[in-house]
Amino acid sequence: MRLRHIIILTALSFVCSNSLYAQYKSKYPDIPIVDVHVHARAVNDVSNYLKVREVIQRKFGSNLAYFIGLSTLEEPLADVKKAADNRFLFAVSEMRPHKGLNKTPEEIVAMVQDGYVGLKFWFGDPHRVIKEGEEGITRIDDPGYEPLFSLLERNKVLMTSLHIADPNGPFGDRQAWMADPVYYWTQIRAFENVVAKYPDLTIVAAHCAWIICQDAQVDYLRYMLSTYPNLYIDTSATLPYMYLLNHENVRNFYIEYQDRILFGSDFARLTDNAIESTANNFASHFSFLESDGIINYNKPVQALNLPRDVLEKIYYKNALKLYPGLKEIMGMQSKDE
Repeated sequence: MRLRHIIILTALSFVCSNSLYAQYKSKYPDIPIVDVHVHARAVNDVSNYLKVREVIQRKFGSNLAYFIGLSTLEEPLADVKKAADNRFLFAVSEMRPHKGLNKTPEEIVAMVQDGYVGLKFWFGDPHRVIKEGEEGITRIDDPGYEPLFSLLERNKVLMTSLHIADPNGPFGDRQAWMADPVYYWTQIRAFENVVAKYPDLTIVAAHCAWIICQDAQVDYLRYMLSTYPNLYIDTSATLPYMYLLNHENVRNFYIEYQDRILFGSDFARLTDNAIESTANNFASHFSFLESDGIINYNKPVQALNLPRDVLEKIYYKNALKLYPGLKEIMGMQSKDE
């Protein structure tokens, strides 16, 4: 019976992979979608994301309306915002701080007060950024970060994206962590220590904190979200690994924690020739959340068919609670339209 199920699933995935973009149409074109995790760095990137938005609306009916940019800007914030047509907000980006912060905590808080919406803190997994024999901070709960996290907490600065970057294996092989589970859980427990130590620091953990690649990990993520009300997660870059999970388990998880999950893509800066492919990629993500078919994205995976009220929270309502300025730009845009 199991073999028969696999054969049917494979056949369905082949059909789906060849017809998804032709057949998928959003059931909820009126729901605005906020992508809280994109990497637009300049005016051209922002312009291309707006073109992607138009293609998605025309081809699939989805209303991908607003974006949170998490990369260090290469042009002045005012110029990029102007090109964004009231559809982008941007975070301060602190990348690879293992050998010291690029900005002082005071500078980061000042930038947020001047128009950024929060801080992206990319604490990369040490084996990716620290070579053997080099010195550097190897755990995110290191005391050296205490002044930053404390100041953010006191000033109510949103941690728009806290990365525990791939502690469960190199990119593309998320199961590799099983070769060293002690190392993996050491990093996850260090992450938990930060969430627990700063209860008034609101944190959006990127990629579901990478506690999402096994059913047992999802149980731990349940514990984290149930224990720490200051913790939220975004879905960015997790779709390729949903095939590793039991469908009922992950669907129940999305419904159970609908108030704490935000939509994110993790799509990179866009070249002029990537508009169509990026729109199709977005459609796969929306279809996974909305439809009830088989999505062939890396591996065949059963879509979640989430209820409308759950989708509304994941797509935009949870973001409205967290991101300063989002309500204002949504109001400005609705007046224009």
